[in-house]
Amino acid sequence: MFKIDNACSYSKNVSNTTVNLYYPSIEAEHIIDKIMKLVSLPSNFILKASNVDNAVATLIQTESDKIERFILYNPDFIESVKSMTGNDYSAWSILAHEIGHHLSGHTLGGSEDSHQQELEADEFSGYVMYKMGASLTQAQSAINKLCSEVGSLSHPPKSKRLLAISRGWYNAKNNSPNPIKVSGGEIDNTLTYQGTIVVMIIQSAKTGESINEKVIGTKPLLKYSPTTKKWQISYTDENGNFSIIELSFLKDTEDGSIMRDTYGAKYDVTNGVNSDGMLFCQLLDFKGEAYAYISFEGLIRK
Repeated sequence: MFKIDNACSYSKNVSNTTVNLYYPSIEAEHIIDKIMKLVSLPSNFILKASNVDNAVATLIQTESDKIERFILYNPDFIESVKSMTGNDYSAWSILAHEIGHHLSGHTLGGSEDSHQQELEADEFSGYVMYKMGASLTQAQSAINKLCSEVGSLSHPPKSKRLLAISRGWYNAKNNSPNPIKVSGGEIDNTLTYQGTIVVMIIQSAKTGESINEKVIGTKPLLKYSPTTKKWQISYTDENGNFSIIELSFLKDTEDGSIMRDTYGAKYDVTNGVNSDGMLFCQLLDFKGEAYAYISFEGLIRK
């Protein structure tokens, strides 16, 4: 019996729990090895089957009094996920998620933002799942079946986790060797810029909380139109249709460039195009109750 005081679990908070450890299955070992080869890193943890509720990344003091990194998974839970989703990728995505926690150093402590840690692990999972051949639907299937729309103190709501997985999946799919760093609104209007995904974010005007986040398109282009003298975002939506969002102006502020659309939203959005190549523009004001934003991610020079 081993005690885990704190752990990064897939869908529930785990603390002050005593667990048993068993030999992992050959399949689980194979998947872990495959994931680590995909990211070209050595395993910095020990894989064990266990009686945990789902799957966790944690630190355990072993019988030799040495603190070791572990990934623990419940075999019955893993098999139930496969059955629930109808695919093996769902189970593999859970193991990838826990690997993401260890590779990001989440089990070492030093951060109280568990939601951010979960999203980082989800994004890593999405990236790995694309590399392993999963569709986006397959990569998100475990979250869709297991997670709550509301979220908890330890885990974000389903919408944010799905978005994080899609971000990782699309980043793997559209990875470019020539990312540009944009800051202070220094975008050349003679060039065309390409992103990885377009995300629509609906946010409450009263609380600032996200109501819904959804990937609405892929491979968006940001281009200045000499004819209309406006910036345009063009993209292919989830149904394969071509869409354009026209922005009324681009202006510089101390926080970076700010985009506003032709609807004339009331409030500016800071961090328009930031140093990580991410563009935000406010699109609509729903009667002062909620705002819609576009997140144009992975900005590169085309």
